[in-house]
Amino acid sequence: ALLLFSIALSMLPSASRKKKSSVLARVKPAAKATKSAVVTADRSPVAKVAKSVASAADRAACKVQAHVRRCSSQAWLKVLDAATTGPGKGLAFMRAQLEKMGAQGGQVLGSLILASTKGGDSKLASLRKRTIIKILTGSVTLVNRCLRALLPRWLTPSRRGIQTAMASLHNSGTPMPLGEEGLLANYSLEVLRMDGEGRLWRKKVDADGDARYEEAFGAGCALPCAHAPPPAFGEEPPPVGARGLIKRFTCRVDTRVIKPEKGVSAAEARRRHQETQEVDLVTLYADKYLEDTYPSLLAKCMQRAIPRRLKATLDFDYPSDFMPRAMRDKPLEVLALDLDMDLAMRFDSTEPLFDLNEMNLGGFSSIAQMENDARLVFFVRGDNGFPSLGTLELRSLRVEANALAWWDVFDGAIDLAFKKDDPPRIAWDIEVALGHARLPLPDCIEDTFLAWLTG
Repeated sequence: ALLLFSIALSMLPSASRKKKSSVLARVKPAAKATKSAVVTADRSPVAKVAKSVASAADRAACKVQAHVRRCSSQAWLKVLDAATTGPGKGLAFMRAQLEKMGAQGGQVLGSLILASTKGGDSKLASLRKRTIIKILTGSVTLVNRCLRALLPRWLTPSRRGIQTAMASLHNSGTPMPLGEEGLLANYSLEVLRMDGEGRLWRKKVDADGDARYEEAFGAGCALPCAHAPPPAFGEEPPPVGARGLIKRFTCRVDTRVIKPEKGVSAAEARRRHQETQEVDLVTLYADKYLEDTYPSLLAKCMQRAIPRRLKATLDFDYPSDFMPRAMRDKPLEVLALDLDMDLAMRFDSTEPLFDLNEMNLGGFSSIAQMENDARLVFFVRGDNGFPSLGTLELRSLRVEANALAWWDVFDGAIDLAFKKDDPPRIAWDIEVALGHARLPLPDCIEDTFLAWLTG
């Protein structure tokens, strides 16, 4: 009955379109006379009724499809429960069926993960989570397909967060300090707007909330005749919108599951991680490396002076079962992965940065649906007498890396770590200008040397 109902609903839009087309056909002779006749015909009561019927039918069809998907998820949950409480062959059978389904199997597994997450810490939810982890650890294919199905859920908020942060920092007109103490406390980050002529404009917001633009690097000119004309977007334009700043965002991954250490039971592994949950293993192993490498007095000075971020780059080995501190509370729900990653982001165009079929990676692309011609430029301004470092406009960025990742399956979190012996390969298109005078750099230094130095 549900199938017949959905078929009947799917036929309604086509019938309504035929009805609408027949109405337009009847007024076609009149439309040849004047353009206003066509507008009148489109606004006729019959056309409005046909359009409302079509939209109502489309909404009903979407509801039917959503109901079918919910029924499908509930059916797969029953299969999962049968595999959880049944013999071991049930688990192998379910894994084989999901693999045969191709990309749809990854979507089904992703929906099962989300459904198990909503179950809280009940006994049934815990059993379901344990079974899903067994399915994933036994099939790298399903891990890849499941990640590709879940990528939009993670990457879309990340892209929106980057856009919102850039637009908010620009619209506020307030620089963001780069640090609270030390050298970085003397520098702040501004987001300026570039017009079509290459001039940079800073947004100023007064106490009443009124905003205006002033040229960022033209205030030092004392000649009245040299006063710059206002930008093409006006001296008091509306706030810059966040949507559409990133024109294209692509992430592709291919994973390999890192097997747990042999001879160590699950209970022993859980005990190890929970005992070190409050311990900063990076600092612990880095300090031990400095103590074993340098004299005692020098090692103690270096342990205090070197920040944690730099300590992580020292040449020491992590334990084979290393896991980020935030994930050690439930280590059995975390998958350690060795992955190939290709990340690309464009601010200047919606065209891809690479051939999507050049590598055997599956992934997710998010393309802006709204046009946004605002060009935002980062400016590192010096305070307290320190010189300004200059401006940077990022047009495109691509990062290729072979990295380690820890996937907390049911918390929806992934921690990424690049390998010391295989640093990431960075390619970008940037425009850098040094100092307050905005001295340009050659393209060979901007796009090649700086990318190599950063990688």
